[in-house]
Amino acid sequence: MHSLHSSSSEISPFCPSLQGIELDVGESVRLRDGSERKLTLLQAGVQSVTRGLLPYAPERKGVVSYRFSCRLEVDGHEVHLTRTVPSQENFRDPPTVAGLHIWLDATGDVADLLGSHGADNRYFPQKACRLALWEAGERICPPLLHPWCPLPRNTLRVEDCYRGEDVWMGPYDGCECHGGLDINHPAGTPLWTPLSIHEHGNFDRVGVNGANNNRWRGWHHWPDGSSWFLQSHHHIRLLVEEGVPLEAGTHYAEGAGVLSGCHEHTHFTFGIRRDNREVLLDPWLLFRQMYKDRAQTGIRF
Repeated sequence: MHSLHSSSSEISPFCPSLQGIELDVGESVRLRDGSERKLTLLQAGVQSVTRGLLPYAPERKGVVSYRFSCRLEVDGHEVHLTRTVPSQENFRDPPTVAGLHIWLDATGDVADLLGSHGADNRYFPQKACRLALWEAGERICPPLLHPWCPLPRNTLRVEDCYRGEDVWMGPYDGCECHGGLDINHPAGTPLWTPLSIHEHGNFDRVGVNGANNNRWRGWHHWPDGSSWFLQSHHHIRLLVEEGVPLEAGTHYAEGAGVLSGCHEHTHFTFGIRRDNREVLLDPWLLFRQMYKDRAQTGIRF
């Protein structure tokens, strides 16, 4: 197992190969695998691509699409990564550089372009750039991932993310950054646990402490001490007892039926906790692995 470490602190080897990192310009990460590979952030930024009146929010002249990008030096080779949000680019494969899959997750100045969608703004990077890294040829985690919901054929489509804007970091109403991934499907759609869940429960429940939505969070703890947390919002009801460990593939909720707006949908969130630090990442990384695992097993959901 390889290890990632920053220029300031050591990160020990851990079970999932997926790592979320945040870097400031000039900061480096080294990957050791017998040899040593070095990744340095040279530049990161965001720019508005189109602005205008939004047909679903005409009172707001907001950002219709924007683009964030970064320049990296990987083993002495300069690499430029960019992503337009929202677009089908949000559901592509990550580039492979020097034996690494590198997913440009977000840049810090997105917060200057868009405000937060709701009170929880942890999805904004705390540094200039956030990346997801894992070894080329490796899975993002050892176990096969069960589909979180019935997977649309072939891949996710940007037009099915609420009104077409609610991909990860998408410009909801043109002026709010969307801290999750929305997938449209009918109320009552089954939600399954993608992998075994060690702790879980609703952290919001309609009518409790003024909450107007049902929101669930589950935790998977890895042997190295890191954890993944998965969230789903807008479900009608939870079908399992809270706090009880769940096997992968457990039908835990009926989705998409509470406070779901003009399109019934489920809101998905994903993050990693390690050493009391949380990094939220694009849920597409999980769904991409689900598609690959479904193709490998031949099982359809």
